[in-house]
Amino acid sequence: GEIPKELSLIPSLEISLNLSFNHFSGEIPSQFSSLSKLGVLDLSHNKLSGNLDPLSDLQNLVSLNVSFNSFSGKLPNTPFFHKLPLSDLAENEGLYIARDDVIPNNRIETKSHEKSVMKSVMSILLSTSAVLVLLTVYVLIRSHMANKSLMENESWEVTLYQKFELSIDDIVLNLTSSNVIGTGSSGVVYKVTVPNGETLAVKKMWSSEESGAFNSEIQTLGSIRHKNIIRLLGWGSNRNLKLLFYDYLPNGSLSSLLHGSGKGKAEWETRYDVILGVAHALSYLHHDCVPAIMHGDVKAMNVLLGHGYQPYLAD
Repeated sequence: GEIPKELSLIPSLEISLNLSFNHFSGEIPSQFSSLSKLGVLDLSHNKLSGNLDPLSDLQNLVSLNVSFNSFSGKLPNTPFFHKLPLSDLAENEGLYIARDDVIPNNRIETKSHEKSVMKSVMSILLSTSAVLVLLTVYVLIRSHMANKSLMENESWEVTLYQKFELSIDDIVLNLTSSNVIGTGSSGVVYKVTVPNGETLAVKKMWSSEESGAFNSEIQTLGSIRHKNIIRLLGWGSNRNLKLLFYDYLPNGSLSSLLHGSGKGKAEWETRYDVILGVAHALSYLHHDCVPAIMHGDVKAMNVLLGHGYQPYLAD
């Protein structure tokens, strides 16, 4: 498939992006021109085509590898591309430099000073990565301690719309990075299995979410009843955390079905049923709810799949 243009929306993508050996096809998304802080980009060994113009404005690039693709056209006329090793451009039959020399398809030895530059870049990246790993570990430890403190010291308000046993302590203890199954515009979603064996999807709202926005969401979601809209089981809230409890759907999202490891497994009849279910859900929100509800973020990632690929519209 094509490179997801949503990658350009990641504001923290400042160091390195490696998309090599992924069988990507099509052109480089034009949105990639906004990745102005990116330092290293590896697109090698794919089936990409088109020109490299979307990368011409990436002023902070220090390393780029587009070899073994099907790019064509003239290289962008910038100092960075003028100094780019030919080995990082090889096996692109239609790609040529400003003096109209076609990039050779045979393996080309990189000059010694270019190797030195790359070694320096890699050393910097490895050092930076090590620092990021340490910071990540620190943040995870702090998050775990914060969750433990919140569980012990904060009083909770909990409302359940379904009859089932639920301990807020068990929920909070499972809000760890290893249980994250997705992120959305309003929060992070965790897979949580409580002691009685029941599995839930728990969305932790972003900390910047105001109480008014949270109250508005639970009031809206609590009133929705439709077979193609994910069911809100309940919610929990204290001064620091706001949680929403949903049914857990084991088949993931429509996006993962179409583009992930399950790509190609869904027959066209199944895909039609999924689209029809989403249409029914939107019709319900727009015409049967008073006042009408606008979803505002309908995409494959927000369509979850239950048993038999039953579609459920989510946020």
